[in-house]
Amino acid sequence: MPKLICVTSGCEELAQDGCARCAGHEARRLAGKSAAKNRRSDAERQWRKLYSRAWRKASAAFLAKHPTCRDCAGLGLVTAATEVDHIVPHRGDRALFWDRRNWQPLCKPCHSRKTAAEVWHGAGAPGVGQESGVPADDRRSPSLSARGNLEKKAQGERT
Repeated sequence: MPKLICVTSGCEELAQDGCARCAGHEARRLAGKSAAKNRRSDAERQWRKLYSRAWRKASAAFLAKHPTCRDCAGLGLVTAATEVDHIVPHRGDRALFWDRRNWQPLCKPCHSRKTAAEVWHGAGAPGVGQESGVPADDRRSPSLSARGNLEKKAQGERT
């Protein structure tokens, strides 16, 4: 196998066998990955533990009983739900996480839109969210532009 130059910009050392980087840059890359993993907060680790095999089993059973997207249904569309959404973000609260009254079936686009509004625009956070286009007190409604796109899709299917 021919020797290659390290892929790191400006480095002219030879890459290690079976690797794209020289020994120094590969060691730095691995150290950075390890440091990033260790920087995860305890809250993030606890949050990740909630999404376990038990969650996957429970959410699959929920979707079997509730097969259509709730947001799309509000627009007169019939779309298969593929994800279970927490209406009120659980923020790591185990009781709220497992409260089935806080679950709703959504399709991937509707769930992504709702999650993005919560994460990037603060919808659902106390006292925040009015500027996002998603009312803080109505976490089920898609943003206005997305709702318009869905309504156009519904009109196209009806004709």
